[in-house]
Amino acid sequence: MRLVVIGGGHAGIEAAHIAARMGVPTTLLTMNLDQIGQMSCNPSIGGVGKGHMVRELDALGGLMGRLADRSGIHFRILNGSRGMAVRGPRAQADRVKYRIAARNALEATPGLRLVQGMAACFRWEGGRLEGVELQDGSFLPCDAAVLTSGTFLNGRILIGARKVDAGRAGEPPSTQLADQLRALGLRCRRLKTGTSPRINRATIDFSRLEAQAGDPDPRPFSFYGEGIHLPQVPCHIVHTTPETERAVRENLDRSSMYGGHVEGVGPRYCPSIEDKFVKFPDKTSHQIFVEPDSLETQEIYLAGLSTSMPVDVQERMVRSLPGFEAAEILRPGYAIEYDSFDPLQLTRGLAVDGLPGLWFAGQINGTTGYEEAAGQGLMAGINAARWLRGQAPVILGRDQAYIGVMIDDLVTKGTDEPYRMLTARAEHRLGLACDVADTRLLPVAREVGALAPAELARAEAKAGRRARLHDQCREAWVTPTSPFGPVAAAAGLSLAAGLSLFDLLKRQQITPDLADAALALLEGWDAPQPGWEPAAERDLLLFEARYQDFHAREARILAGQRAWDHVRIPVDFRVEHLPGLSNEVKEKLQRHRPETLGQASRIPGITPAAVTLLHLLIERGAPEA
Repeated sequence: MRLVVIGGGHAGIEAAHIAARMGVPTTLLTMNLDQIGQMSCNPSIGGVGKGHMVRELDALGGLMGRLADRSGIHFRILNGSRGMAVRGPRAQADRVKYRIAARNALEATPGLRLVQGMAACFRWEGGRLEGVELQDGSFLPCDAAVLTSGTFLNGRILIGARKVDAGRAGEPPSTQLADQLRALGLRCRRLKTGTSPRINRATIDFSRLEAQAGDPDPRPFSFYGEGIHLPQVPCHIVHTTPETERAVRENLDRSSMYGGHVEGVGPRYCPSIEDKFVKFPDKTSHQIFVEPDSLETQEIYLAGLSTSMPVDVQERMVRSLPGFEAAEILRPGYAIEYDSFDPLQLTRGLAVDGLPGLWFAGQINGTTGYEEAAGQGLMAGINAARWLRGQAPVILGRDQAYIGVMIDDLVTKGTDEPYRMLTARAEHRLGLACDVADTRLLPVAREVGALAPAELARAEAKAGRRARLHDQCREAWVTPTSPFGPVAAAAGLSLAAGLSLFDLLKRQQITPDLADAALALLEGWDAPQPGWEPAAERDLLLFEARYQDFHAREARILAGQRAWDHVRIPVDFRVEHLPGLSNEVKEKLQRHRPETLGQASRIPGITPAAVTLLHLLIERGAPEA
């Protein structure tokens, strides 16, 4: 019962760590032990949608939230003035300290060993995975493997017309493994991503930039970590100028992308600066975030200036920004294209269909972003470990987690461009607030078994206290003469009849301060407890009270959807001969290979009527070919 995880990026870290925490002997194989946890793009973790996934990782025993807290130098809650469902924590990490923290965490994990080397190919014998051959001729025996190759499979860096075979700047690509996967018949496509130039801090005039401070009281990502201890520093904002646009437009033919050198499809939601000026011609300027790379170095990352222009054009673009007239580029930006494989070839547990013992996670599945990779790595590691122990995979529902939304999107709909998590992708986002991920995913955390007993007990205690608070608020009765009467009066509410405190909190006139006054009257409201933050719990209670009707409506919808999700489509169910289904529906069922009726219902073009008919045909049994 041995597992090998290939790749030391964000997906590989989570897969190896969680599997070892679950008691499976695990080896993490990476090209360079010093590059474990490397942030190849901008040095940030989280954001709207992405921050939700980091909290979910932490709730299940993952590492990313704890690593961000140990290395974070700038924390902010995005969308802080909006509803709890779409607020997202984000942190600037110290790139150097994050990498060190990641390696230290893995080295301290019992049952996990680190090996430096490059995977050349997998070896199967009699339909069973035997192990991984390395390029140096050595062999790692294993019974299961998780491949988290990032941008290394046939990776190629592009700067203008210059092309360099590389998986990342300064590191070789993985060609043998990519060729084997293609030879095995897996559907492959080329994708592209890019990075921005990094600047010498000493050559920037920060007095001309707009400072952006972090939150005065930064909140950590992790529910169970040690908190935030590093010095906090500001980021800055600058905007492109007409000269920036001229530099781009006059040299479009020298760009890798517009010069015809790029094969792969780039990310829609993280476009290059060339794309921004070409696709949004009416926008006079674009915002650039000036982000510190590390407290240990003088490097500054220009988020929003991703480019594949030649270095001389990059220098002209950078120096066109206010305060950057004398700026020196330490590392130029570049585009990188690489092999990824159609995620429709995966099961809902991220196992590769037809290749027993193999799981894919991260950019190999067509996603972009550290958080998306980490979420897949965690679930692939969990399910590989459970497969080795003869257990069924853990499948997160779309109503349970953003990680579940992402994986369902990938394996059900596929993607033809680098996939990025957005809150808009989650139709049940009212129930997916990131601040309650620990209690929301508590049943799954129990099943996975990777949290320490004290951590699990902490989540259990918080869930119990929230349930008691709801009961108290529903039982407390508000009348003009009750202890809560002055709160209602201060809000300008005239109560003709009594109502529960929970119903009072639904009223928009009840401000956070008035809610605090009412809750202070409840026994034990502000009693100290690890992880219990009264202000955050008050906001959560107000959110739940005011959106109760929406939650109830969503619950009714979910009840119907869950019925479909529990109806499995037999593996040997042949759709090509099914009567009553259109050719389009048959083609999509054959291509997407849904495992359940619920999954089939989410495939674009599959109508509810087709799903109902499919259900009937499954119950009757498929006709003979």
